[in-house]
Amino acid sequence: MARSLSRDTDTSLNKGARRRRLDPAARRAELLTIALAVFARRGIGRATHAEVAEEGGCSLATTFVYFPTREDLVAAVLGEVERFYTEMMAVEQARDLSGQRAIRHYVEAFTDSVGTHPDYARVWLEWSTAIRDEIWPQYLAFQERIVSALAATIDRGKTDTTIAADIDNDEAARLMIGAAHMLAQMKFSGQPDEKISHFIETLVTAVFGVR
Repeated sequence: MARSLSRDTDTSLNKGARRRRLDPAARRAELLTIALAVFARRGIGRATHAEVAEEGGCSLATTFVYFPTREDLVAAVLGEVERFYTEMMAVEQARDLSGQRAIRHYVEAFTDSVGTHPDYARVWLEWSTAIRDEIWPQYLAFQERIVSALAATIDRGKTDTTIAADIDNDEAARLMIGAAHMLAQMKFSGQPDEKISHFIETLVTAVFGVR
């Protein structure tokens, strides 16, 4: 225990020194991670540069160097959320799986990520319902890219006959995005894994007419 406390103390004492040695790209990435946590806790409309600076242990001026305006800060956080989910989709699409199985894997990966990366899910949930805010068009553009990617995978499933041929790609993709909200809520509310797995199985079967 004493060794652990000593190590923690050394880490605390050296934290500022290590941060000063970061190059600009690494410092920005560090601050962006901190900003994501602040946005997840405080909300997109309430998070500030000052809170990011306080939580990051740096000066307020430093945060403005990397995110000159509040709009820049918001755009950076939302862009990171978009990158996270877009890359997750790309990883699942790259697997050598049938169309139906690829869809299922993506749903499972998203659901697991709510537990492993909850800050991303919290910001995404708020962003997806910010209908009256200026960030809404940005969300819609992001959503359309996900819809297109899902539709392409559905087409693959039709070709390999794991998804019914008469499924409407656009409707099915949007149903999956809507279901993602419910899956996130189930994870955050502590629903049992077995119940969540059954929900996913029922969802995929109902939407895609799985064979």
